[in-house]
Amino acid sequence: MNKIEDILSATADTLAERGYHETNLESIAERLDLTKATLYHYFSSKDDLVTASLAWVGIQVNEQMAQVNLDPEAPAADQLRFLIRTQLKVVVRERRQAARLFLYPLDWPEPHRGHVKQLRQEHDQIFRSVIERGLATGQFAVDDEATALHCLHGAMNYVPVWFRAKRAKDYERMYETMSGSLLRLFTPAQ
Repeated sequence: MNKIEDILSATADTLAERGYHETNLESIAERLDLTKATLYHYFSSKDDLVTASLAWVGIQVNEQMAQVNLDPEAPAADQLRFLIRTQLKVVVRERRQAARLFLYPLDWPEPHRGHVKQLRQEHDQIFRSVIERGLATGQFAVDDEATALHCLHGAMNYVPVWFRAKRAKDYERMYETMSGSLLRLFTPAQ
């Protein structure tokens, strides 16, 4: 990572741990072993830094998720399973702070609230497009699409709270178990 990415990552970690109001430039600078003046060299204010950090995390996650959705010919169930597995990898291993930053509600001031909402909607649309295709083709059946989608996101984003791996294979087992269990939210009853 370069210095700006280090700053954005440390900011995201601090925001996820402390929330917006308890995060300050001193705590971010201390985390990076930098001076506050160094942060001001790159960002003019806390709000500029927070905006950049949210965009950095949100765009990275959304781009990673959108890549999963490339093959419109793949069965919707396979795509949804892979989306779930990818989301779990993101929130458990790669970008743990992402789940916390984009949960609702957080204590974001109004200018940030809209940005977070937009990033969440983009993320949601990636899942929604696969689910809608599965519903249209009869691969999926749900009583209420919005409720099933909320349950899906809630379950995936709660995994970092309870999951603790002891070995590398524990991750793979959890990805498989969770994706299979969550996929059942959308599969027709037999």
